[in-house]
Amino acid sequence: MLDAAERRRSGKTGQGGASTITAVHRVYLEDTAGARGQRLAQRAHGAAVAVSMMGKGECDQMAGARCQGIAAEVAYAYADLDDVLARPGLVIFLDGIADPHNLGAILRTAEAAGASAAVIPERRAAQVNATVMRVSAGAAVFLPVARVTNMVRSLQRAREADFWIVGLAADGAALVPRAGSSDDPRAGDRLGLVVGGEGEGMHRLVAEHCDEIVRLPMRGRVESLNASVAAGLAIYRLLDGQLFGATGRGTPSGKGWADPAV
Repeated sequence: MLDAAERRRSGKTGQGGASTITAVHRVYLEDTAGARGQRLAQRAHGAAVAVSMMGKGECDQMAGARCQGIAAEVAYAYADLDDVLARPGLVIFLDGIADPHNLGAILRTAEAAGASAAVIPERRAAQVNATVMRVSAGAAVFLPVARVTNMVRSLQRAREADFWIVGLAADGAALVPRAGSSDDPRAGDRLGLVVGGEGEGMHRLVAEHCDEIVRLPMRGRVESLNASVAAGLAIYRLLDGQLFGATGRGTPSGKGWADPAV
């Protein structure tokens, strides 16, 4: 965030990817903050961002999350869905993730794995807030997140833009695939993954607008996984070819990995 503020002050453009933080309005620093907090406050001051001193614990109370003695008031810009669908890549559609910790964890995994964007509904779902920012370890700053009024219509628009939509559910007809094999409709560069909310899963109409419903293998006695864990596993499985090479087997030493049966 401060990098963006410093670049704006110096007149330089962003490097290494766009940020969804459009402005840092003010930094709040507790008088008991450690050396790292003091350094960040100095950087904020150097970037012409106002710094206000706070008492112990006031940053946590104001932000609703543990801040380690320093917090910032920022302007967060949600992405435009048309812009998201104009680019190739893996887009994560989150159908009602209510827990901000799960949302933050999913955004963190999606950004780390190289997904292009995420889409969330603006009602009855967690929004990008201080908790999501913290849990995502900053990924929510760099991964575009579009907020939409109608998830079903958003999926329709994605399919019109040549996205192949995969819905994740416990009763899926097949396992989450390694997308990209020849003669596979997922072989294109536009793929959508739909993850349902905690407990309820995908809504019926959302599921009906997926091209296929897939599942994760479950061999133990537990019937389901945490939403963020399930999403993370599916994201890495779908991006297997990009993350691990075209065959998904290569290693720096040249020794191959055994090909799983699934």
